[in-house]
Amino acid sequence: TAILRGCTDEVYAGLSRTATTNASAASSALSAEGVPHRVQWAGSMFSVFFREGAVRTYDDAREQDAAAFGRFFHAMLDAGVYLPPSAFESWFVSGAHDDAAVERVLAALPGAARAAAERG
Repeated sequence: TAILRGCTDEVYAGLSRTATTNASAASSALSAEGVPHRVQWAGSMFSVFFREGAVRTYDDAREQDAAAFGRFFHAMLDAGVYLPPSAFESWFVSGAHDDAAVERVLAALPGAARAAAERG
């Protein structure tokens, strides 16, 4: 119950800001490099699918460019940002993601988007 008492409106608002900042920056970086993608949300968690159009089914998710995701993931990892290691997983944020953590993600995104844009 102590954890639940700490879940204030301020904490939830911070989670929403962090998720929005990260997801918007990821989408902007990928768009700048011409990488087809779709960001989908559920509260403060989101997924970045490497495909055009909404993902509503497992088959939709399977149709994404897994190789582009792999290049993006490894470039982020090389920059010190550990993302979910599967193109089928969601990004989660927490109260531990302070301004420095968000800045690290934002700094890594342009290079990762360039890596995703490269063709094998």
